[in-house]
Amino acid sequence: MIDATRRLTAELTNLMNRKVRVILASGKSYEGVLAGFDHPSLNLLLENAMDNEGHKYPKVIIKGERVSEVLAIEIPLFDPEGFKNFIVKEMRLPEHLVQIVPEARAVIVQGRYKVTENGVEGTGPMAETLYEFFKKYIDARKKMLKG
Repeated sequence: MIDATRRLTAELTNLMNRKVRVILASGKSYEGVLAGFDHPSLNLLLENAMDNEGHKYPKVIIKGERVSEVLAIEIPLFDPEGFKNFIVKEMRLPEHLVQIVPEARAVIVQGRYKVTENGVEGTGPMAETLYEFFKKYIDARKKMLKG
């Protein structure tokens, strides 16, 4: 059960700063940017929200006991598994040198360089090379997601 709780918390963390739709048990819904949540009650904070009647709110706090569903509206550009596969193939890196940290939505290369949706952390020629491949990957994802 602890692993399931950890996975749920990780998934909600991955939705942070992304557009979501929250459907309440009453049928009412809100769409906005997930700005925060608490665990284990799952109270949610949405910013720039709009309800299903078209009313806009700068912030909405929703009690977890009222939540029926949380739907992701935005697909993240950066997919750690996809990026790992991309650089293993394109850079011809041995797979054991590229690790995924799912909770952080990060890829660790050679135990030294961290790649997330924000870019590459680290310095030196390898970091620069990773950044070039990161840009290629993001460009390819943008094209793919546009259809």
